[in-house]
Amino acid sequence: MKLKTNQIDSFLKKPDAAIRAVLVYGPDAGLVRERGHTLSKLIVADLNDPFNAAHLTGEIIETDPSRLFDELNAQSLMGGDRLVRITSPVEAIASHLKEWLKSQPRGGVFVVIEAGDLGTQSSLRKLFEATHDAAALPCYVEDERGVGNFIRDELRSAGLTISADALD
Repeated sequence: MKLKTNQIDSFLKKPDAAIRAVLVYGPDAGLVRERGHTLSKLIVADLNDPFNAAHLTGEIIETDPSRLFDELNAQSLMGGDRLVRITSPVEAIASHLKEWLKSQPRGGVFVVIEAGDLGTQSSLRKLFEATHDAAALPCYVEDERGVGNFIRDELRSAGLTISADALD
């Protein structure tokens, strides 16, 4: 499923329960990391908990492809969902993830992939946009209005306001 801009904020607060994997991608690397972190924290409280969270990189998966399958099929030892976070993915993992998603995983494991700017022909992006239990979450560089809204929202959450002159 491809998330549209107006769906992203609500998805980041409460992802659809049917979604088992999210691809966070785009040219804004800081926003990719931030949104990936936000989603990851919804799944597990402690991202460093070795019983409930695994962090893999594209390099680790290329070196040892079976590690991806091990992490995707491991169960949480503490109950609840288990997080598999993948950063700097390689396109080759798309076929592995397609097989995993095809097996219709229900509960137990949630995958968050933080990628760079992926073109429309990217196999990862195509997979996540076309699959009903996965989501593609784009992170584009915000325009001036978007940055202004972000600043206002952040200040509002801290109980502060800003004048139009200061915002400009």
